[in-house]
Amino acid sequence: MNEEALTNFMAITGADAGTAQQYLDITNWHVEEAVNLFMESGGSGAASGQASAPYGDDDVRAPDAAKRQRLVGGDPYDSPRMFPAPQFFTRPVNVSRYNDFTSGGGLNAHGLVQQDFAQESIERLAQHMNSSRQADSDAPSQRDPQNLSQLFQPPTSLMFHGSFADARRHATEQQKWLLVNIQDETVFASLMLNRDTWSDDLVQNLVASGFVFWQTPANNEHGKKFCALYQVDEGLLPIVCILDPRTGQKLVEWHNFIEPGTMTEKLSDFCCLNSMETTPPARPQAQAAPAPPARATSLYDASEEEQLAAAIAASLEGGDNEDSDDDDDDMVIEEKPSVVAAPPVLASMPDEPADGPSVTRIQIRTATGGRLLRRFQKTDPLELLWRFVRHEIPEAQTREFELRSAYPPKAVAFDTTTRICDAQLENASLMMNWTAQ
Repeated sequence: MNEEALTNFMAITGADAGTAQQYLDITNWHVEEAVNLFMESGGSGAASGQASAPYGDDDVRAPDAAKRQRLVGGDPYDSPRMFPAPQFFTRPVNVSRYNDFTSGGGLNAHGLVQQDFAQESIERLAQHMNSSRQADSDAPSQRDPQNLSQLFQPPTSLMFHGSFADARRHATEQQKWLLVNIQDETVFASLMLNRDTWSDDLVQNLVASGFVFWQTPANNEHGKKFCALYQVDEGLLPIVCILDPRTGQKLVEWHNFIEPGTMTEKLSDFCCLNSMETTPPARPQAQAAPAPPARATSLYDASEEEQLAAAIAASLEGGDNEDSDDDDDDMVIEEKPSVVAAPPVLASMPDEPADGPSVTRIQIRTATGGRLLRRFQKTDPLELLWRFVRHEIPEAQTREFELRSAYPPKAVAFDTTTRICDAQLENASLMMNWTAQ
């Protein structure tokens, strides 16, 4: 037993020897820890020591014993701005060293139960905050919109990749028109064409079926050559033009941004009015008209044998013309199945389906210049297209008409069994024409 420690404890606390020895035994004879434990327990046993010290004449009691407590340090998350977590203290408890501390708290080196409630609270709050942050960081990644480079990127799947000469050669081989788009990347209208027009389903279907699409910026080598060759005013960029790949002649040209619906109308109208099956326009055909007079003059000067031979040849040509007329009549008869008389009772239209993988949009340009647009099931019969026109245009119920595809420009055969997908009319643009006055 350390007499010095016992004397110091009794001098500081005013406790008797028995009480001092009890607290020193608990703290393994550490005076400082024993004093702290004594103060925390309320100074038990001090009364006997103080009984021999009577109050003075003025009945003033002795001062309260001094207390010393230790503030537990916080976590980096322990900030009022993060969350208002209160400060807690590590409080030693007067217990027996033989108690079982298997649950809750723990026994420190001095045999005292010590449980850091502040640290546990902070750890729970930190875990909750980390899980919230993780959820917040994951959510935007799942719903982030396309960045600008993806939103305004050129339609690479629709474009021809190569030089202008290669595009002309490829269009000639495919017997398609050459659709050219010269862009200025500093002009927002060029980006809008990529984002809105060239990404439209109807426009893409029409371009892919009837055109070879070539797009290039005006500031690269290919763009500069094209602008110099066709004298393109850079102040009018972007431009969209259609060329005849066989001759390189510019047929039509449009400037600035064009809405998807307007672009569909322009391209479908062009395909209906022009065909790659015909030979390119040649000016010398107008000079071929004076040929018959020259032939007549030469016949007058010819001999009788030459005149006879010419007459025989003319008769043969006449026979050929008659045969060709018969062929024309046959062609008209072949196209007649696409013209259907209006039924006496018009059947109702099914409900328009919502967008989906089995649904397609079809646009019909009317004879008056209007536009009809509706969604159909890909498995719907072709007859439903004629019924739709009759519902939208009352005149079509009593007047015969035909529907023609833009490219290739041909009449769509009326059929009650053929499906839209079988006729390859998904996202098609059709033209309506009257066939009888």
